[in-house]
Amino acid sequence: MPSRQTNLDVQPSPADHPAGTSSESSLTDRVLQAQDEERRKIGRELHDSVGQALAAAKMGIGKFKREHSISENSELDEISRTLDSAMAEVRTISYLLHPPDLDLMGLRATVAWYLEGFGQRTGVQAELDAPEEPPPLPAGTDTALFRVVQECLTNIHRYAEASHVVLRMRFTPAEVQLEVSDDGKGFADLNACHEGVGILGMKERLRELGGTLRIESGHGVGSSVFATIPLARPAPVSIAPQGSPREGITSVLVVDDHPVMRRGIRTLLGAEHDIDVCGEAGCAAEAIQLAAKLQPEIVILDLQLQDHSGWSVVRDLRSAQLPVKILLFSHYDEQYFADAGYRANCEGAVSKASDPKLLIEAIRTIHAGGKFFNKAVARSA
Repeated sequence: MPSRQTNLDVQPSPADHPAGTSSESSLTDRVLQAQDEERRKIGRELHDSVGQALAAAKMGIGKFKREHSISENSELDEISRTLDSAMAEVRTISYLLHPPDLDLMGLRATVAWYLEGFGQRTGVQAELDAPEEPPPLPAGTDTALFRVVQECLTNIHRYAEASHVVLRMRFTPAEVQLEVSDDGKGFADLNACHEGVGILGMKERLRELGGTLRIESGHGVGSSVFATIPLARPAPVSIAPQGSPREGITSVLVVDDHPVMRRGIRTLLGAEHDIDVCGEAGCAAEAIQLAAKLQPEIVILDLQLQDHSGWSVVRDLRSAQLPVKILLFSHYDEQYFADAGYRANCEGAVSKASDPKLLIEAIRTIHAGGKFFNKAVARSA
């Protein structure tokens, strides 16, 4: 590929941030956070309400056909296929607004999923070059980088006339680097590009994290977008133990942001003579505090919490070197989060949709020194 003809650095500078604009910076940050939260809410509403209503309508059609012995290839079948298309579209829009992967699986898995869908939707060949096991990122970093990926791929599809896209991610102790390159027609005028809303949005997201944005392009030779975010070295978490488990009893801390679910688990386990629910936490911060104070043997952990992802609890518990075992308990597809939990060195995974007896079995298996994952995970390990 010919050498780049134009290079545009988009990064913080005195001109961008004159004295006295800290409140403006803070406002921008809040606007971006509000935007992400609103996307999350809309995505969930589409998936949980509209998607469920469409699914119910399809089941109703199936029931009506059976009760009235309606043959195949009727008009109802065409309506059913239309509902299938609508459900697929709702699911896609929901995931594009806020992919559940970003909360559950992290940046790499989300980008891989997004690239695959991008290739299917557009016909553009998409390639990912990234480590299989990237390190955990500070809060907000994965969201910022994913939004950069979304904006880049949207622009490539709309304007670049590209046939091939390569996305590269590199992680060092000092920073995370993202590159999105295409073989399209490039930018004729990068200065005009800099004024676009999409570029400004990417710049603001990265600037709030101390990052930079650089664009390289030459007319007719493709383009590349480079995003870099520094990684502050996290201070080690030091939490002094304040309690000890009762001898002969498996002590359990329940972490779930739904009080009804916490009460249900407590009621279920309360009937078992060898299991004691020593505490309940409704958010990630409370979970870490109680884990240090109560020193449970097992933490039953939901992955979708109000303040942070459950994966942040996994990271903090491991960073603090607390001697607790982690049992994931989520309503998401078990295979989906069990694979990630196994790689994160958790001790087990149980779906909330499964038989409640499995939760008790998992606790006893983990207490005995084993791990509790489904057979598919065990075979792939």
